[in-house]
Amino acid sequence: MTIQIYERVNPLRKPKGFEPVVQRWSTAFVNGCDEICVAFHGVHGRSAEDVHASPFFRWIEAALVLRNGPTVHDHAWFVDQNGLYTHIVAAYWVDRQKRDDWLADPHVKSWWDDDARLAEPTGYFRESITVPVDRQESIYWLDYPAGLMRSKEVAIYPTPYCGYYGAMRDRIPLAAADKLESPMPDLPAPKARATKGARWRIVTPENLAIIRSAAFWGRCDPSQTEDYMRELRAPLLRGMDFLKESPTATGCASLRFQQTCDVAGQAVLETHALGYFLSLKHMENWAEHHASHEAIFSAAIARYRKYGKANQLRTWHEVFVIPKQGNVFEYVNCTPGTGLSSYFDGEKLSA
Repeated sequence: MTIQIYERVNPLRKPKGFEPVVQRWSTAFVNGCDEICVAFHGVHGRSAEDVHASPFFRWIEAALVLRNGPTVHDHAWFVDQNGLYTHIVAAYWVDRQKRDDWLADPHVKSWWDDDARLAEPTGYFRESITVPVDRQESIYWLDYPAGLMRSKEVAIYPTPYCGYYGAMRDRIPLAAADKLESPMPDLPAPKARATKGARWRIVTPENLAIIRSAAFWGRCDPSQTEDYMRELRAPLLRGMDFLKESPTATGCASLRFQQTCDVAGQAVLETHALGYFLSLKHMENWAEHHASHEAIFSAAIARYRKYGKANQLRTWHEVFVIPKQGNVFEYVNCTPGTGLSSYFDGEKLSA
C-alpha cells in the first residue's frame, strides 16, 4: 500500500504510552495511487420541490455512471444561511486521469457550461479538489463503510493515531515534515459578488483544509439513540452553529451541516458536516481551544467509556489539505454567499 513516510521534523502529538479507548481505521491506497479526487456538485433553490424539479438530477445521475465516473458517491441535503434547500452529491476518484476525463466528457461539460443554467430558478456549484495522498487523513469504524472507505479500490488499516488531540495532524503523512500553514494569517473579509445570473470561479489559497465529519445512529437501539441525541448531538449542533456564525474568529469560510440521504432526498439516520477552514491550524484551534468543541469531544469520549464495545453509534471523518493547484470552485447562478463564493480571489466567467 502507498503510504509515503517522511523524515519527521515536526514531533508527533501522541502522548507517550497513550492507548485509545476505541481502535479506529484509516484509508490505505494501492501502489501507484498518488492522488485522490473529490468533487461536491450541488444545486439549490427555494424549496425541495424546486430543487428536485431542476434538470440537475437527470444530468448528475447519468454522469455518475459514465465510464470514467467516480468509484463511489453519496448524497446529502441541508438548508443554507439564505434559507435555500441545497442537495449535494459527493463523488470520489482514486485515479486523477479518470476524474479529468469525466470532467471533459461531453455529457458533463456541455450541460455544466450551458448558459441556460444562468437563467434557471435554481443555482449550481461544483467544488472539485485534487488531493495528494500525503495530504489527507481519515478515520472510520471497521464495521461501517463510509465516504471513500466504501470503494473497492482502497483498503483500510488500524491507525495508531486516534483518540487524542493532535491525532488528526499525526495521521497526515506530509505533516511530519510540513506544518501545512496558510499564506493568510486570517480569513479575509467576505467580498460582495453578484453571483446570481453569473458564473464565478474562486481560487483557493495553498493549504485550505476541508473536513467531512459524520455520525450515524441507524444501528442504535432506543436507549442509545436517546443518549446520543441528548448527550452528544446537542453539543454537536451548538458547535456547528458557532462555526457557521463565526467565520472570522475561526477561519471557517463555509460550514454545511448536512442530512445524509438518497438521490430522492429521503433521509438516512446520519448527519455530516462539510467544512472549509483556512488551514489545518485554524481547524485545530477551534477543536482544541474552544468550549464548543471541547463539549463535543468530551461527550464522545464519555460515550465510548459508558458503552465500551456495546456502543452502537458510528462516526467517521475525512480531512484534505489541498495545494493551490488542481482545484475548481465554480458557482453558477448561485445566491451570494454560497460556499466559498464570497472569499478569496475570484473571476467572473460569464453573466
